[in-house]
Amino acid sequence: MPALLFFDIDGTLLTLDDQHILPDSTKEALYKAKENGHKIFINTGRVKTAIDKELLDFGFDGLVCGCGTYIEYAGKEIFHNKLSKERCVFYASFLRQHKFQTVFEGKERLFIDGEYGPGSFLEYIYSYFSKNSDYPIEEINHPDFIFDKFTTAYLPESDAEAFRETFSVEFNLIPHLGNVCEVVPKDFSKATGIKQLAEFLGADLCDCFAFGDSINDMEMLKYVPHSVGMGNSMEEVFSVVEYKTADICEDGIQKAMMHYDLI
Repeated sequence: MPALLFFDIDGTLLTLDDQHILPDSTKEALYKAKENGHKIFINTGRVKTAIDKELLDFGFDGLVCGCGTYIEYAGKEIFHNKLSKERCVFYASFLRQHKFQTVFEGKERLFIDGEYGPGSFLEYIYSYFSKNSDYPIEEINHPDFIFDKFTTAYLPESDAEAFRETFSVEFNLIPHLGNVCEVVPKDFSKATGIKQLAEFLGADLCDCFAFGDSINDMEMLKYVPHSVGMGNSMEEVFSVVEYKTADICEDGIQKAMMHYDLI
């Protein structure tokens, strides 16, 4: 039975250094998996417009983007959870008022708001993702301002308590390294993306494999019976995965796929 293989991007498909390299051994393993009849999917917290063009052009069978808020198969959208314009404006106004640096992530465009300076969270967002997007990164006063999820950075003057009280009711708050928090509408995750795609394709969960390395991969790694933690994973990941593979730069994807006789 063909397997469905779901891959996180950062630290799993692409290296976490400034180069963001897709290792040759990973490319070979992905090509071989497709030759063997398996289907390969990106499953990422990134929205589609923030995915590197190299990955979009690689030949993945589908995409789970924005932690399950957008799903695509064979180049066609099959699901998209949209926030209303009214709610988007309200959330952005709240975050500006309470002094956060935020990137608002829509399917086709990124929007940024907050203090922008050397070494800031927003400087990194702009410098990296402006190279990938088909549309320029804009600010929240843009007429097309709307988003599916957002990622925000606390500053010393940010009101963290007000943030948690406001957003924890409707959103999952996913902490990242440093002062960064990823914010996703409740009822959506990388796991829900796998569930919807498997149902869409008529596949059994036992034929699904997930590969990841970080906190926002935890739900999908716990959801599937066959889960792989990269050797460079956060320590928490190893407590939930079925198999621990080598680091991304030490042929981790290839070794894991060989372990499961996928290639």
